[in-house]
Amino acid sequence: MFKSVFTVGFYTLISRILGFIRDIFIASYLGSTLVADAFFVAFRIPNYFRRVFAEGAFSAAFIPVLSGIKNKSKNDKDIISFVELTMSLLFFVIIAITILFYFIMPYVIAVLAPGFLKNKETYDLAVHFGKIIFPYLLFIALVAQFSSITNTYNRFAFGAFAPALLNISFIGSLMFLTPYVVSSGHALSYGVLIGGVMQLLLMYYAIYKLQITPILVLPKIDDNVKKFLRLLLPGILGAGAIQLNIIVGTIIASFLPTGAISHLYYADRINQLPLALFGIALGIALLPTLSKYIKQGAGEEKINNVQNRSMEFSLLISLPSAAGLFILSEPIIRILFERGSFSSVDTYYSSQVLSLFALGLPAYILIKVLNPSFFAREDTKTPFYITLICVALNVLLSLLLIGSMREMGIALATAISSWVNALILYTLLKKKWQLSLDIRLKTNFIKILIATFLTFFGILLFRNLFLTDISNSSTSINALLLLLNILFALIIFASMVFVLKIYSKGEIKENLKI
Repeated sequence: MFKSVFTVGFYTLISRILGFIRDIFIASYLGSTLVADAFFVAFRIPNYFRRVFAEGAFSAAFIPVLSGIKNKSKNDKDIISFVELTMSLLFFVIIAITILFYFIMPYVIAVLAPGFLKNKETYDLAVHFGKIIFPYLLFIALVAQFSSITNTYNRFAFGAFAPALLNISFIGSLMFLTPYVVSSGHALSYGVLIGGVMQLLLMYYAIYKLQITPILVLPKIDDNVKKFLRLLLPGILGAGAIQLNIIVGTIIASFLPTGAISHLYYADRINQLPLALFGIALGIALLPTLSKYIKQGAGEEKINNVQNRSMEFSLLISLPSAAGLFILSEPIIRILFERGSFSSVDTYYSSQVLSLFALGLPAYILIKVLNPSFFAREDTKTPFYITLICVALNVLLSLLLIGSMREMGIALATAISSWVNALILYTLLKKKWQLSLDIRLKTNFIKILIATFLTFFGILLFRNLFLTDISNSSTSINALLLLLNILFALIIFASMVFVLKIYSKGEIKENLKI
């Protein structure tokens, strides 16, 4: 399974590098202006569905059902039939939703960003961008389905690389469309649609290579589709806990001064890197693995071991990553974004938000690891109920903290509610299916904490020596120093992994063969 994690992580890294280049372009072209705020709010709508569909609810419902059909029947016609029926259902439903949203977009923006109603220019732009962008939902829904098919067959590369095409489209649109449209925000909006088409073509080619070539048919609700829908509907919210929290943050941030939404966006983009590389990658690889073991009737010991190793690996990655982001938030934001329309004030607020987002990073990744344990057992309702509790907590905390902490209060509320989410998921998983932490996980957790503690002080020492006053140095020198700081931290942590015997070289090689 861990070989699959690294496959997804590698291609996701390529996508995220392109994503950083994309965000550098966006920061330079748009900064934290009202056009930027309008675009980010408009993009929240399909982007929420993209993250939920691609990273959670759709795969949580689709993969267990498809795995069951694949294990029970060796007849490819059953697989093709299920794929065609779900694809056609998605197509016609989303077309109807897209038409509906075109007409109600002013009300949608009013709900997502009620603070915009006080600024007619920002509000009108957000509505206009939303109408352009929303059809992207159709493309990404089909991409999510095709990615779930390839993941079921343990072919992860295409699905992991697909998001890179959206980033390429963003960059190209800013560079080549901006001179011919009203604003850079308009160019980005059209870039969303172009990227959606590119992703869909790539993923259709991926399933074509698996000799799966579905066509549109008249939708019909058979037993398999019923099971899929029964899992999908609660899973849309259950798998989207983090995204719902971010949307709640956007709504509340719309009442803050111009730039607050953009500060949350830029900080979230940085915070998403370790989450995407490892948390999402773990979730993507873990779900088909657990589904296969459960459908085949593998023993609880084997299933429990997979869950323990996944939690262990998530802590190994997330704890030092959180420490690094917390300490280096200011130089990271300054070096990546402070140019053009992005000012030093934007750097201050965005870096403060990033530090607080980082406090919740281990929880975000644990949620991605714990949710598949429910989904693989065809339980999407439990994560849904937990989501409702945590979103309510997030709203309450955000409202309490926003007065004194501005957008930083939203970030802290998100981190706290995510930790509550992860803890409830673990508690219920232990109670319902007797998940138990084995001795290895408990021992390694202590070792990981020690390694993270030493790494924290190593990063802090390097930063205080070389990155205290980066405003007087060139961007290239600052970037080199930042990379050296990160490399120094990686060396410390990797050394501690071997010194404390968290993993041996043999275990690493063995995991990569699985």
